[in-house]
Amino acid sequence: MGYRGGADIGEVAVPASRFVGRERELDRITELLLARTRLVTLTGTGGIGKTRLAAEAVRRYHRATGTPVHWVRLARVAARASTVSVEQEIARAVLTADFSGRSERAAIIAALTRVDAVGRRLPVVLVLDNCEHVLETVRSLAGELLSTTAGLTVVTTTRQPLHTAGEQVIGVPPLTGAHAVTLFRGRASLAGHEIDGDDATAAIVSTICRRVHDNPLYIGLAAARLRYQPLRVVLRELSGAADDRRMRWSHGPRVGSDHRHRGVIDVIGWSYELCDPDERLLFERLSVFAAGYDSGETGSVRAVGAELEAIVAVCADPERHPGSRMDPERVAPLLAQLVDRSLVTAHRTPTATGYSMLETIRLFAARKLADRAATEPARLAAAHRRYYRDEIARARLIWYSPAEQRLLDWARAAWDNLLVAIEGCATAPGEAGVGLEIATGLIAIRAPFFMGTLREMRRWAELAVLTDQRSRPQPTQARIGALAMIGWLALCQGSHGDAERILAGARRACGADTTGEPVPAADLPAPLALAEGARLMLVDRDPGAVAVFGAARSNFREAGDIGGSATAEMFQALAAGFFGPGPAAEQLTFRHLNAARASGANWAISWAELASAIALVRFGDPRVALSTARSALRRQLDHQDQWGALWAVHIAAWALAAEVRAPRPGSTSEDAVGRAMETARLVGGARTLRAGVGVDLDGLGPFADQTYLAIETVRDVLGDNAYDAAEHEGALLSVELGEVQRLALGVRSRPEAPVAAVRTEWDELTVAERDVAILAAAGLPNTAIAARRGSSAKTVAAQISSILQKLMIGSRREIIGFVPATADETVRTGTSDGRG
Repeated sequence: MGYRGGADIGEVAVPASRFVGRERELDRITELLLARTRLVTLTGTGGIGKTRLAAEAVRRYHRATGTPVHWVRLARVAARASTVSVEQEIARAVLTADFSGRSERAAIIAALTRVDAVGRRLPVVLVLDNCEHVLETVRSLAGELLSTTAGLTVVTTTRQPLHTAGEQVIGVPPLTGAHAVTLFRGRASLAGHEIDGDDATAAIVSTICRRVHDNPLYIGLAAARLRYQPLRVVLRELSGAADDRRMRWSHGPRVGSDHRHRGVIDVIGWSYELCDPDERLLFERLSVFAAGYDSGETGSVRAVGAELEAIVAVCADPERHPGSRMDPERVAPLLAQLVDRSLVTAHRTPTATGYSMLETIRLFAARKLADRAATEPARLAAAHRRYYRDEIARARLIWYSPAEQRLLDWARAAWDNLLVAIEGCATAPGEAGVGLEIATGLIAIRAPFFMGTLREMRRWAELAVLTDQRSRPQPTQARIGALAMIGWLALCQGSHGDAERILAGARRACGADTTGEPVPAADLPAPLALAEGARLMLVDRDPGAVAVFGAARSNFREAGDIGGSATAEMFQALAAGFFGPGPAAEQLTFRHLNAARASGANWAISWAELASAIALVRFGDPRVALSTARSALRRQLDHQDQWGALWAVHIAAWALAAEVRAPRPGSTSEDAVGRAMETARLVGGARTLRAGVGVDLDGLGPFADQTYLAIETVRDVLGDNAYDAAEHEGALLSVELGEVQRLALGVRSRPEAPVAAVRTEWDELTVAERDVAILAAAGLPNTAIAARRGSSAKTVAAQISSILQKLMIGSRREIIGFVPATADETVRTGTSDGRG
């Protein structure tokens, strides 16, 4: 899974029902967190509610203090997984994005290290959920993180303590009888079955809870059975005798692949036994998809899991596979039944629904699938890989179009399954080429930049190349293209040595290094020509990059790759903007911007605007350059393109500095000082953004040159002391609240609007809508607003829709123009109604 970004980074799942009981444990955890205890461990049996208790405790702590909380779901890591695998899972939770070439551990430590304006370490909480199957690794890794990160508190949930110095252990007992009954009633209500209040019914509920040992997981499963069985029948099923339907779940046979699953897996078997044959078949086949998690939340802002189309394509049998009964038309209703039985989780957004199974449930289903037929797991895994290979191939053909955003949203949701497919190709005979196609397709549609993880994509692409090389020693065009793309990613990371090594391998593979003479770009495969152009631009600062990108563009077009051609033209425009000459830069960037606009692909338009802005900074009107960079930044923020937004902020700073170098007619020295101060603040903010995502400016040639030129320009105007103070002020701007981007957009100190007009529209909002509007103007996503206000993301989404309608605007970014001046500090700090 890639870095989620936005609302999902550090997100603690919002429960579907209210929290019940545990006040003593909650108070103790809160005391320890407020005291900045370094290591807090919650222990207890499976299903006792350790995760739920930890989630409630850190959510309350976060709302009370504003301390960041990062939640790591280690259940997704295999038993006895390596330290690298655990680090990768932590990185996915902790890092909003990381475009560097540094190790996961270095990136994690940097992200967890927070300081205030005077250099004091600030607190941060890291929750490692479900540690028991990787306990030794967690013990070692947690110790290192705590020793290197002064403000860090680690909270773990596990069956047994870590047994390290300073560990505060909190045992999680069963619920009290009264709380167990309250939980059962709440879960029964979610199942659509309201429990009567008469004494006889209350006695039955109390008995059920006692027979499941007041364990929250088992209470929930028992309540879910009310969809299909009356209350008294559920009680009879828990007889404790030979006919007990729990399959002797407290002492039953070991079904799962790990001892930690023993009791829970038997309870899953209890639900599985309720399924009819078709439900069981679909349930088992779903095990080939990536595991997910249960957030308990609907109306999320981002889809996760596999879409219905994928499940139909992989699990159904349109040609009536021998022994199969899976009709494509039956998949959707069967899936709904499995969701009702709590065996599958549905992740709903306003526009899509994804489906997944918890890792423990997936393991159970996989075992049942293998028991059904030994060949079934391999057959379905191959179908899974080919489905995602084909979808990526289609996306690659049409991404340069109005379908761009839909395809990127799909790639975000499908990311886990795409990586599962690539990994499967590494071990399945004859599948190396499929993995290579998926990996190169993801890079071609720029998915790694939107997922915020160049390192992870490099790792998977390199695995695909290695696997392909082992199966087919002779070089192929696909492998050469993959090497070129990996080299390009290394260049973007600033890893010049890696890039040169990888690109040299690609040149050798296509015979371009056999004579020792340079091969014309036109004779290189298109992806390699593109990567060579990037090396010339970013490393050598060579104007010849313009022509090399032009050759790549022609080669892509000859191959029928319209998206590749558009990418090459984008880089050609960037190089022309950097290196000129002026007339050529103006012509090339103008042509590319028109082509991008005609495509209807908003991301492509944003980067065409950046290329145009660079040319305008160097050869044209800095004011127009600033306006163009801001237009690009707005598009990139809408797309959640942190990579593009980073460079839009830089280019805005370059444009401001260019105005200082070439002042407009009639401007005064005070005007120059004001623009220089704004530039210095923006340079500081850009430095903070780069540090947050691990970008090495010095490894990106002309981008560094223009930034240093801007610094030199405004430092000459302000003097060293004033410049340093202004840059430091910008560096302290909040990344989480989008203050750097707002400064680049020129809205941090917005011009006053006519009072009557603003008051009339603002006053149409309800009190709750005003609070939500202020938080949205501060840059908080829906899930963060919901957490602060104690509501659901679905409710916040509806409120945002109402706000936009009442203010008669089309996007969240325009809300800031309607927020009263008295609320400016609230917007800046991202608090509302006293909550922070």
